Amino acid sequence: MIEIRPLSKNDDFDDLISLSREFFQEYEAHHKDFFKIAKLEDGDILSYFSSFLDHETREAIIAVDGERIVGYITVYVKDQANYWQIRRVGEISGLMVRKEYRHGGMAKRLLAEAREFFERKAVKYYTAYTSVENRIALEFYKQNGLVPLYTTMIGEIGAPDSG
Repeated sequence: MIEIRPLSKNDDFDDLISLSREFFQEYEAHHKDFFKIAKLEDGDILSYFSSFLDHETREAIIAVDGERIVGYITVYVKDQANYWQIRRVGEISGLMVRKEYRHGGMAKRLLAEAREFFERKAVKYYTAYTSVENRIALEFYKQNGLVPLYTTMIGEIGAPDSG
């Protein structure tokens, strides 16, 4: 039975390191340059996940099979500028499931736990960031009630069409 729960200091961070490396390796395929990792140290990953421990407005939620971390979703609440009517927004900054555990509903369970986190924090709206080339993620989010909100465009200086 796979358990979904918040990350704790006692969890195996080596699992998170390998899972995060898989995440970035997959993500690099979504643009010829922009998502390429120059140098990613284990300490960078440890620092990232440690920032979610014992934090009021951030949480790393993990899927654990026995002792092994096989998936995660990282979420946080951010404050927007005072001129926005919606002052607090939830953000999903990463969702990853090991390949051999995909298509079994684990991502949906992680997303449900993220929504519960946002609800506990009295957040009405949340966003998820992913590449427009990540068609599987886009379809997953759409099937789970998310809709497009905005688009970030990218240009390249010196490209033939840059004028």
